[in-house]
Amino acid sequence: MIEQHPSSQAPSQRTLVLGLLAAWAAFVIGVWQLIGNEGLFPSVFAEHGIFKALLYWVILTHITITAMSLSFHRMHTHRGVVFHRAVDGAFQLWLWLTTSMCKLDWVSVHVYHHAHSDDVLDPHSPYQKGLGRVFLLGALDYTRAKQNPEVLKIRNKLKETRFEAFLSRNILLGPVIMIVLYTLAFGPWTGLGLSLMTFATSPIFAVGGVNAIAHAWGYRNYKTKDQSRNIGFLFPLNWMICGELDHNNHHPHPKSCSFRHRWYEFDVGYAYIWALEKMGLAQVKVRAPKVEKLAA
Repeated sequence: MIEQHPSSQAPSQRTLVLGLLAAWAAFVIGVWQLIGNEGLFPSVFAEHGIFKALLYWVILTHITITAMSLSFHRMHTHRGVVFHRAVDGAFQLWLWLTTSMCKLDWVSVHVYHHAHSDDVLDPHSPYQKGLGRVFLLGALDYTRAKQNPEVLKIRNKLKETRFEAFLSRNILLGPVIMIVLYTLAFGPWTGLGLSLMTFATSPIFAVGGVNAIAHAWGYRNYKTKDQSRNIGFLFPLNWMICGELDHNNHHPHPKSCSFRHRWYEFDVGYAYIWALEKMGLAQVKVRAPKVEKLAA
């Protein structure tokens, strides 16, 4: 493998960033001139704009993390469930638009995380790096982990469809499309605000919420070598994150597509899987372990 020095890559990266900023500025000016400052739908956020934006963010977060949890996590990483191709394609397309993530990157980093959960090689362990560091900068650690030689070995063993290959080759195109759509719909400034909210969803809730908090605080059903915890009792937050906060249930039974292992726990992600299975759009491979087998 030919190594490229960072110095040789930097000019092209700077050129790309400057080019994107220039294109965005030109696009904004065009929208102002042709559509106006408030876009095609000026009345949407005209009244109670902050409340509507926050409500939109809650719904957006739930949809985005649900797509990530069901597709990247439960299906492609742990193979506890298989979705119909159209359903999984919709999940991956949404994640490409809202997070710029692709399947191979996400799955390879997560497999590596499970292999080194909370030891010195874990790319996002609050036990090793501190809760604040993982919560605030976990997305940066994820980006660095993608280039780890061991992670790349895992990635190279994974298969992808032509559709997935297109997404992975054009990871910046998805967010650019979202910015364009937001700007056309709501104008440059509201569009920019909604774009920032959209792109902050994964770093805050997926990386920060699950990898940071759920490895630092909560109760344990299982004695594991890592520091995983269950905090699903924070129900509104756990609903937003699609049941992922019962994390100690997941680590000893990663192939289970249900994170609900006690009668009082709730996994909305598995509820969606159950509904999709009834419609013939999902096939469950591994369900939750029986309660009497819990080791706590």
